[in-house]
Amino acid sequence: MAVMQPAHRPETLPFSAALRSAFLGYCPNCLLGKIFRAPLRPKPACDVCGMLFEHQGETCMATAVILYFLICFGLAVEGLTLGLLFGIFPGFVPLLVLSAAAMFLLLHRPVRGIWVWCLWRMGFLR
Repeated sequence: MAVMQPAHRPETLPFSAALRSAFLGYCPNCLLGKIFRAPLRPKPACDVCGMLFEHQGETCMATAVILYFLICFGLAVEGLTLGLLFGIFPGFVPLLVLSAAAMFLLLHRPVRGIWVWCLWRMGFLR
């Protein structure tokens, strides 16, 4: 069985292509494997090249911290905007809770993908 080779080496990819690949959750080492097994469940390693996606357990912690700050910033902007436009209305807090959940679902995969690519680019993952 022939091993598929990517069209470009990951190190020589243009920044926009590397960023798109990280957003889509592709392995930075081979560009063929996927980082995620399910929508929110990452794989421990690439199925194609075998590269581990964790570096001493820090990938999960780092993405959690980044997500926390992005969601807090988003909620602060949304809360201030809604508060200034409409005041504190009866569904204000439930709306912010739903917004936080939506932001987590939208940002989790891209943030984790970009972080794995950053660790790979810095030489921590091989």
